[in-house]
Amino acid sequence: MTSKNTPKYMRIKSELADEISRGDLRSHDRLPSERTLSERFSVSRATARQTLIQLEKEGLAYTKDRSNRFVAEPRVDYDLSTTISFFATGINRRREVQIKVESFETTTANLEESEALMVPPDSEIHKYSRICRLSNKLAFVEEEFVFAERFPDLQSQNLERPLIPFFEDVYGIRATHSRIAITMTGFPEHIAKTLELTPPCAGLLLEQTVLDVQDKPISVGHQYWRGDVAHFSGTIMR
Repeated sequence: MTSKNTPKYMRIKSELADEISRGDLRSHDRLPSERTLSERFSVSRATARQTLIQLEKEGLAYTKDRSNRFVAEPRVDYDLSTTISFFATGINRRREVQIKVESFETTTANLEESEALMVPPDSEIHKYSRICRLSNKLAFVEEEFVFAERFPDLQSQNLERPLIPFFEDVYGIRATHSRIAITMTGFPEHIAKTLELTPPCAGLLLEQTVLDVQDKPISVGHQYWRGDVAHFSGTIMR
């Protein structure tokens, strides 16, 4: 709801948001330009620009080719209290989930990595990066590492699938719970480019440690989420 005291750009944003909600503007439709908005609502180009920026901040739009903005798809509901990881349950089975391995290496863990996995210093670890698309839209980049001794021959396996059930089926290592922290962060340049965003830009960083029944870390990872893709929620029990 808006009032006369609401800034003009917010009132215009609300009207465009209503058009998106009604389906007048559909996912991936190109949004009106600054010039079109300024003429339509009799406002300055600066106000029109603020409107488009606000739509993007609220996850209703995304930028492509630097200046063009498009209507974002409805966000995925990621309930952190009911699933160990995004891939473990598929989250929203109405959307096609596509996973692509971007890199893989076996290397020596530094002090921070060995402490995170609770393994001896200088242990060998597998580090890999994967890109996730939802309904063919870039969603997030995952950078993860595991203790190589627990996962021999991992590089020869198909990693373009959910790994939590794979680890249990192939290696007999069952995940029972996870620790997650979410923060807003500025994306490193290589992450922004992979997600087809124009740096400098920001998004959500999800840091996750997946653990087994003995509370021993299985994997430690960072997921860099586009801000217009997901809605994170949880249920608190007394």
